[in-house]
Amino acid sequence: MGLFSCIVAITVAVLYMFQDGLIGQFYTAAPGAVIGKSYMNSMMAVLNARKSIRERERLGYNLTELPTIPTIR
Repeated sequence: MGLFSCIVAITVAVLYMFQDGLIGQFYTAAPGAVIGKSYMNSMMAVLNARKSIRERERLGYNLTELPTIPTIR
């Protein structure tokens, strides 16, 4: 979700650079409305992830070890 927020922010910046006069000033309105909701959704995802991290810690999993993909032999 953070990638989507980044793409929307870049889109707003690019559209802002290319707006000219009165007609072009509304090109940033739609992505600008989406960016706030996108940031909020990213923040909620991070806050919800804390619950699973806390649960893994409670069960005694070692959080410093990264999970690995088993090799096929």
